[in-house]
Amino acid sequence: MLDIAIRSIELDQEDAITQLYDTYGYGDSAHAFKTMYIWAQDLSMSLHQTSGMYTAKMEDDGDNTWLFPVGNDAEKCAFIEEMLSKGDLRFRYMTKWDTFFLQQYFPGKFKADPAPDDSEYIYDRNTIENLPGGSFSRKRDYVRQLIRDHDMETKYLSADIIDDVRQISTAWARSKENHTDVLDKCANEIILTEYDALNISGIVLYMDDAPCAAVLGYRLNDNTVDCCTQKTDCYLHGLQYYMRQEFSRMQPEEVEFFNWEEDLGIEGLRTAKQYMHPHSMIDMYTGKQI
Repeated sequence: MLDIAIRSIELDQEDAITQLYDTYGYGDSAHAFKTMYIWAQDLSMSLHQTSGMYTAKMEDDGDNTWLFPVGNDAEKCAFIEEMLSKGDLRFRYMTKWDTFFLQQYFPGKFKADPAPDDSEYIYDRNTIENLPGGSFSRKRDYVRQLIRDHDMETKYLSADIIDDVRQISTAWARSKENHTDVLDKCANEIILTEYDALNISGIVLYMDDAPCAAVLGYRLNDNTVDCCTQKTDCYLHGLQYYMRQEFSRMQPEEVEFFNWEEDLGIEGLRTAKQYMHPHSMIDMYTGKQI
């Protein structure tokens, strides 16, 4: 019987988890250490880690629900065997490669269902910055009108303007009061309080001298940035496209892609993300013990 020890997710685990992620992961945001750390409280996650594998227990989803493990095949198999013996095993945030793993090592023991609400949107830098082609013509017009009608200023995230981001976040939360599932009750404050320790960077937009939008993110790998928060204090044509452009323009030249994470099944959010014509998707699945 394995000793399945779980503990809270802490910053001192980052190096070990990131090494496993870089070695065995598939480039998604859900399994990245910083994502787990930021969302641990909101999603009631706690970490199980060995020398060659890690996963997170997701308490709110059931007594035996876990983030699909990342690591070497032997330790993943041993963990899954142990959890199968407890019954009603469920895995969240499985990539298609994880479904292949279950088919290979545990044939007939799991059913994997698509989880489109959890799937992640990947955009390429050229699309974000240039809005190319006829399908983006109206969006380019919106951005030009925004710049023409308002005095826009971009500032890089710093301690001096953290309170401006909080102001934007408060206004954003009020506008989402009918979509409680999308509210990041603890995650946003963790990002703003610990952005330096987490190496999170970003931009804050000011429209006519008032803070109006913020985009923050961190490097997932050499060529991809995860956009861990994006908020505006109002709805204005062109504002979201412009803030993404400004966020992209601050990135070093080696960054080619942006992971804008999932849409949570919110119809308006899904439509908006699809309108941006993602370069690709990281499709997610939920695995359930049969």
